[in-house]
Amino acid sequence: MKTSVMFGILLTILNHRKVKCEFLAEKFEISTRTVARHIDTLCESGVPIISVRGANGGYMIADDFKLERSFFTEDELHRLLTCLNATATSFEGQNLDLIEKLRHIGKVKENEKYLLKTDTLIIDVGTWTNPQNYRGKMEAINKAIDEDITLNMAYTDNKDLYSVRDFDPYCLVLKEGIWYVYGYCHLRNDFRLFRLARIKQLTLTDDKFVRKESDVYEKLNGTFDDTDLVDVEFEFYSTALSEVEEWLGPDAISERGTTYIAKASLYGGNLLINKLLSFGSSIKILKPQALKEELLVECARTMKQYT
Repeated sequence: MKTSVMFGILLTILNHRKVKCEFLAEKFEISTRTVARHIDTLCESGVPIISVRGANGGYMIADDFKLERSFFTEDELHRLLTCLNATATSFEGQNLDLIEKLRHIGKVKENEKYLLKTDTLIIDVGTWTNPQNYRGKMEAINKAIDEDITLNMAYTDNKDLYSVRDFDPYCLVLKEGIWYVYGYCHLRNDFRLFRLARIKQLTLTDDKFVRKESDVYEKLNGTFDDTDLVDVEFEFYSTALSEVEEWLGPDAISERGTTYIAKASLYGGNLLINKLLSFGSSIKILKPQALKEELLVECARTMKQYT
């Protein structure tokens, strides 16, 4: 009974943000002194409960605290909550604690659905300006990966060629700040990486697939989109130093007077052009000449849009 009440207190604080001691005492039919003892026990076990004094005070829990997730899927949680809410009045409130537990689990799952994380690493698939970015695609891909479901995918490659293909997704990949999905392509009868940004449409099929032996790391160490490497050298100012270091690493950078020089072998094509243009006037290409001309052509096209 003691453990059940303590767990109930923990869930109540989690779901109500801040709870007064008197509210907990009335809800669980115990004294305020007993509430305080339960709170002390929870704190000793590692739960970061904060006691706020004053008229608007109460017990709170640090925002980054979470319970271990149950093995319910989102649909299962939704169905359980619907049924329990419908019968709540028929059992004189006996389901209320269970509803509260399931509702909290559902909140945790919703918050974490598009976060890939461990205790020391968090990757949010959204952007600062568009938190919903990629979430629809991620949801379909994750479901297909978890349940071994073949996807039907409409895709536009780097040459702007449109195709529709069946695809068995194995895992999601983040490389150089770009999201990919790796798996077996039925059209090419081979393993491929596909950029999420180029996926125009995804549909879950009724077909299940059996995983084949593969090595995603081999694909990540190879080339992408059959693009050749280009030996690039460019000059830049200190205002772009942190961004260039993050991109190429400090070993690729050297000082030259009041500026910096970066040298690296990079995959060419639109990816490189777009990346270099993102620095604006902070950098100046020194080599190769062909890359300088590509940038000039792209800049001319951009200017033409505004003249």
